[in-house]
Amino acid sequence: MPGTVIVHTLAGAKKAVEACKLIEALYSAGRRLVVHLDDPGRAAILDEMLWTFSQGSFIPHSLWAGEEESDDPIVIVAGDLANPNGADTLVVAGRLERPDAAAFGEIHDLAAQVAEDAGKAEAWRAAGFEV
Repeated sequence: MPGTVIVHTLAGAKKAVEACKLIEALYSAGRRLVVHLDDPGRAAILDEMLWTFSQGSFIPHSLWAGEEESDDPIVIVAGDLANPNGADTLVVAGRLERPDAAAFGEIHDLAAQVAEDAGKAEAWRAAGFEV
């Protein structure tokens, strides 16, 4: 059975800082995460931001290269969805073309005020997820 989806509706069009805050909160709660972005360039930017967005915070993570499994509690995945660290939680910080995320118990999807993010909740429901 697919997991629960929480759609976070953002006030503006920028996701990166909000994604960092959400990732930090989930990590602080002891969650293992996969953070999915559809664009490798945005994934690299988020990777850098997680090291620098908040002075005094430490969020151990890695940018997945696509081959190996990872022991890191947070792995950023670009392109096709994967779960290289056996995470129970997925954070969607971009666009997930096919919501085939049934392996995750909890999914957090960031929806900015942009056309490409319209209808995210409906798409998850149509794919059989509880939103």
